[in-house]
Amino acid sequence: MTQERSKLTMSWLAHTSTLACIVVSASAQAAPFELIYTGYFNSDEALNLASASTPSYFRQDTAFKLNAGFDDSSPNLAPSSPPAPPPFAGYRAYAPTWMTIEIGGATFSVSNADNPALTVSIFGKNSFEPGFYGIGIIVDAPADGAGIIGDFASATTEFSVDALVPTVYTGYRGVGHSSGTCISGQPPNCPHNIQPLVLRDAADAEWNLTLANYALDPPDQAINTAQIIAVPEPASYALAVCGLGLLAWARRRAHG
Repeated sequence: MTQERSKLTMSWLAHTSTLACIVVSASAQAAPFELIYTGYFNSDEALNLASASTPSYFRQDTAFKLNAGFDDSSPNLAPSSPPAPPPFAGYRAYAPTWMTIEIGGATFSVSNADNPALTVSIFGKNSFEPGFYGIGIIVDAPADGAGIIGDFASATTEFSVDALVPTVYTGYRGVGHSSGTCISGQPPNCPHNIQPLVLRDAADAEWNLTLANYALDPPDQAINTAQIIAVPEPASYALAVCGLGLLAWARRRAHG
């Protein structure tokens, strides 16, 4: 009787595990990625506490590293094309699930709560500029707000913004920094509003990162790098656990 009950229990566990695996598998359709971007700020740009009365400009070229998680199933926040003109046809703007930026050894968080319409912005080849890819971050993508977009000649994989895959961008050509939306005219050659990116340090103090409006060109390719990596999501780990559980049950049954 005990042996029969044990078999029934194992059978119930197997069916439950199978159902759980199916449910988890169904929820594992979205593909999470991480953008890793390195660059530098120059003396035309500033980082200071938001409470400061005047900007604190960088005294020398200062390296930064940007990390941003995003999910390719999130809505595209860039305008559709048509009716919008290029580059929107090959442009995807994703709301980040998290974002950090390391500047001079200090790490800050960047969020949509502080920067409404913050996006990870990815331009397919020939969309940003003929023959080149563009990648970085932009606040309020339709209005081309404050942001950083690097310009690269190639990607290491057959890359498309419609079907993202992990890739390393190569052939750095330059990077554009923008302080905010255009006051008049069309980007990038227009007078800009000053719209600092809002950062928060480990103590939750608010800082302003004020970008200049300029483009940097080679030979800065050793500093300016960009890549998209795939990130295993919790559902993937859960699927692995499901598979191990079912395998253990099958082995036990075979020996029982």
